[in-house]
Amino acid sequence: MSLRVARRLAAAGTVAKVLDLRWLAPLPVEDLLAAARSTGRVLIVDETRHSGGVGEGVITALVEGGFEGPIQRVASQDSFVPLGTAAEHVLLSEDEIEKAARTLAEIGER
Repeated sequence: MSLRVARRLAAAGTVAKVLDLRWLAPLPVEDLLAAARSTGRVLIVDETRHSGGVGEGVITALVEGGFEGPIQRVASQDSFVPLGTAAEHVLLSEDEIEKAARTLAEIGER
């Protein structure tokens, strides 16, 4: 989803880099910090639930690593794992990712 959103953003003139975490343990902190520093701001897209999701660990690693730029997170709603069409009501969508990315991009333009 994030790659598709990045392509939509690029078509509208906003460049976005996507760092896909292929592994979570150990969390690649140096790679996260390098990517964050190269852009100056970070949007964490977490397809898991908002509370207790992987995104919390990524934010912590960035802050503890000294990253000082804006950080925002967009995640699915807190819920049990939804089945069938119920997933559409709680899981993260591309539109939500794009809205969060556009909001973060505006922070740097102020």
